[in-house]
Amino acid sequence: MTYQMIYSSQATAAMSIADLEAILVDARTGNERRKVTGVLVYVDGVFLQILEGDEQVLRSLMRSITSDSRHTGVKVFHEAEVDSPTFTSWRMAYLSATPQQMAVWAGLEGTATSIDSVLEDIYREPHRGPQVVANLLRAIAA
Repeated sequence: MTYQMIYSSQATAAMSIADLEAILVDARTGNERRKVTGVLVYVDGVFLQILEGDEQVLRSLMRSITSDSRHTGVKVFHEAEVDSPTFTSWRMAYLSATPQQMAVWAGLEGTATSIDSVLEDIYREPHRGPQVVANLLRAIAA
C-alpha cells in the first residue's frame, strides 16, 4: 500500500521563481532516493504539498519538512493509505495557483476570498482532501 499525506504551511519569506526551483531540485533528488512522489502547489505565500510513499518514510520526511526554516505552521490535514500512488510520474510536480483555483480544486467554487479561507474550509471538511488530489492530477495532466 501507498501512504498519502497532504499538508500546508506558510512561507517565512517571499519566494522567487529561483527559490521555488531550488526547493523542487532538492525535493526531486531526495524523493528519487526515498521513492516518494507528489506535487507542490504555491499560492500567495502558502505551500500545499501532497506526498506519497511508504508511511514510515513519509513520517520521517515530515519531521524534516517541519524543521525547514523556509516555512512555518505546518498542518497535516489529510493522511491515509491509498491503493496506488496518484502522482506516479512525478517525483515532485509543481503548480502555481490562485486562491480561486484552489477553491475550485477543493469543490468550494465562489467561496474563495484568500488561500487561508480555502485551507480553513478544507481543514474543517477533510473529505475534500482526496478531491483536491484528483483535481491537482487533472491540472498537471492538462
